[in-house]
Order: sequence, then structure tokens, then C-alpha cells
Amino acid sequence: MIRTLADIARDPKRAPLLAGGIILIAFGMYGMLFLSSHPSALRLLSLAYMGVSAAVAAWLYISSPALYLGFVWWLWFLSPFVRRVIDYHLGTFTPPNAAFSMLAPYAATLVILIDLPRFGRLLTRRIGIPILICFLAVIYGYIVGLTKVDSFRATMILLDWICPLLMALFVLARWRDYPRLRSVFRTAFVWGVLVMGCYGIYQFFAAPPWDVLWMEGSQMLSAGKPEPLGIRVFSMLNAPGPFAMILMAGLILLFDSKGPIGRVAAVPGYLAFLLSLVRGAWGGWVLALSYSLLRLQNASRGRVLAILALVACLTIPLALSGDIGDRTGARMETFGDIEQDNSLQERQLMYSYMVTELLFNPIGQGMGARTFDSGFVTIVYQFGWIGGFAYLGALIAMMITVLRDTPKHDRFAILVSGIALSYFALMLMGSQVVGVKGCLFWGCMAFAVASRRYHSEKASAEESGDASDTTLPVSSQTASSR
Repeated sequence: MIRTLADIARDPKRAPLLAGGIILIAFGMYGMLFLSSHPSALRLLSLAYMGVSAAVAAWLYISSPALYLGFVWWLWFLSPFVRRVIDYHLGTFTPPNAAFSMLAPYAATLVILIDLPRFGRLLTRRIGIPILICFLAVIYGYIVGLTKVDSFRATMILLDWICPLLMALFVLARWRDYPRLRSVFRTAFVWGVLVMGCYGIYQFFAAPPWDVLWMEGSQMLSAGKPEPLGIRVFSMLNAPGPFAMILMAGLILLFDSKGPIGRVAAVPGYLAFLLSLVRGAWGGWVLALSYSLLRLQNASRGRVLAILALVACLTIPLALSGDIGDRTGARMETFGDIEQDNSLQERQLMYSYMVTELLFNPIGQGMGARTFDSGFVTIVYQFGWIGGFAYLGALIAMMITVLRDTPKHDRFAILVSGIALSYFALMLMGSQVVGVKGCLFWGCMAFAVASRRYHSEKASAEESGDASDTTLPVSSQTASSR
């Protein structure tokens, strides 16, 4: 039986079909448990969701790594929503330490550890050294956290730091399969923008009871009021910030989409993006698009501008009218009122205070300690001087490689480079290297680096092929002359 499954896993035609069947069976199991109103069955559903998701991810990882990548990203998109629906049917808010469904994307991402012995050598080469340094910095922060912070909390936070690095390692290790990975990644985000955008608009106008229960139970004041027209949209994710940052990246990737789905997804995507009221993500979108337009070749730049004009014609009238226009307009007015910008003033005070605090914190407070509205400050505060500056140095080195060496003829690579640049800039306003945002940040950087490696090897192979073609006639003529 095991040998048969292994043979199927190596068959590129049968493996995806079997994987699809496993996914359907899994959703059938979820459906049967979900139809039950018994609390024990619903709690079992939370465990089953995590376990089956990890099992399906492991199978896809073995049989079709590209499909595995798409499956993991859908787990990141949907798991917070699944958790809220389960809580709603239970009739109570589940505390984070008991919400096992939220561990599904982490468990699926940790499957990459299976291949760490095989791809571990990559970490000692130039392409993987930044990831290795960040791994070591994270381990250091975790060890300090075990001594200064609660061990359970430090271990749970460790998942948020490790998964993004594993995602980058996954993409870099499979740079030869870059076109396939690129296609699946792009498709996942195009459909993700459509689904999350449509649900976000519904959430704003309807305030579904499962979302209201989540807002009240978690006391998430940043998401607005738990009532129709009062919610700061967070769609299927668990907060407006992560949702806006993920959707920002998805909207940028729509400029590389092919087919009508990308055009259709843009309208609900941009409306939900505006309704999140996250100004940092709005600015990140502008930065990512501006960088991409500067780096793209003329043909690709013209295509992006044409799509942008079409989307603007469809979206702006809706965004400026009715309840959507009232909410987004009031938020946009705060851009020019710096004196009344409380969040900006709080960040200025935080930076002035933490400069002195960090000087007397060489060891660090450890993973799981206090976080700040700045990713740079949080990293140095938790990891100390050695771990913090090592992590930031490796991150900056990889960003330099991305911005310097990304091929200009690869539109997708330029777009993900712009996304990575915007995430890096927004580190000033919050941590972008952990959890789902970190997986996207590190994943985009890895795609840009993999693109350079793939196109470089492809060009070398073509040159070798041309050289062999040109020498063949010469040898033939020589032979015939003899």
C-alpha cells in the first residue's frame, strides 16, 4: 500500500487527481462534523481541520510541490474564518490557546521541514546565507524567551517567525520549477482577492454574527464597531491590518494576471481594501506600484497603466459614493492632518523612548516579549543586539539583492520585488516578518531571487545550445572536405 502511494506520488498525472480526491474527502468530513450541533463534535472539527489540513499538505508536498504552495496559501486565507464559524456554532468565543483550527496553516507550512536535510546545504551557499542567519537569530531569541518569557508563549510565537523563513527556503530550493510555482502563487492570490474582497464588502454591510462574536470576544477595538457600516473590514482574516497587507499584495499581483478573473476581482478587491481603512497598506500599494512602473520595460509598463486606468474607471465611482465613500473619504482626510494624527504622534514618542531603552538591552527580552508599532524596534528589543542586528542585516542584504538583480523582463518578479519593498518600508509601522504577512514578505523576496537564478541558468543553457549548433556545421564541413 505504501509503495503504491509512493508510486502515485511520483506520477505527475495521477498525483494531482488523487490529491484532489483527498481534499474533497476532507471537506466532506468537515461538512458532516459541521452539521452536528453537539459541542464535542464542533471541537473535534477544530482538531480535524488542523490534522487533515496537515495531512493533505504533506501529500501535496510529496506529489506536487506547486499545488502544495497554493493549498498552504488558501489555508492562510481561510483558517481565521473557519475558526470564527466554529465559535459561532459553539455559541462562545474560543481563547487563542484552544483554537486549534488556527494552527492549520502553521502545521501545513512546517511540512517543509521534511526536506530540510535535503535542502539544508542550500543555507550554506550565497543564495541561502541570509535565511540561515535569520534562522540562527530566531533560535537565539527563542532561547532567551524561554528564560525571560513564558515557555508556551515563546514556543507559539516561534511558529510565527519560523514559517516565513521556511516559505522562503521552499521557493529558493525549487528555483528550477519557478514558472510553475509562479503560476500557482499568482492564481491563488487572484482568486483570493476575488473571494476575500466579495466577503469583505458583505461583512461591511451585513456584520455577520460570527464576525461580531469574534470582535466582541477578542475585544478587537481596532476593527471598529461590531455593527453594519461600522466594521473596518478584515474579511476572512482576523484583523484589518493583516487583511489589508495581504490584499495590497494581491491587488499588485492582479497586474500580472491573465484572463477575465483578474479584472473582475479588482472591483471588490479595491473596495474591500479601502474599507479596511489601513492607511499604511494604502501607502504600501502606492510604493509597490510606483517601484514596479519604474523598473518595468515599456511594453509591460503600458499594460500595467492600461489595467490601472480600467480598474480606476470601474472602482472610483463606487468608492466615492454612498456609505463606502463616507467611510473612506473621512479616513483619507486624516492624511493631511498631521497634528491630529494620534498614531503618528504615538510612534514618534515610541521611537524617542526606545532609543534609550535599547541601549541598555544588549541581550534582548526574548521571543514573546512586548511588541511595538515598529518591526525594527520589536526585533532588536526581543533579539537583543546580536540577534536583532544579525536578523536585520540579513534581511537588508536580501532586499538589496532583490532590488538590484531582479530581471527587468519578468513582470511578475518586478511586481513581487515592489511588494517586498513596500513591506520593508512598512516595517517602520509594524512587524511585517511574522505570521501570514511574514510568509508573504519572505516569499516575495524568494520569488525575486529564484527568478534571477532561473533566467540566468536558462540564458546560459540557451547560449550553450547556440554554441553547439554553430560548431556542428563547421565539423561537418571539415569532415566532408577531408
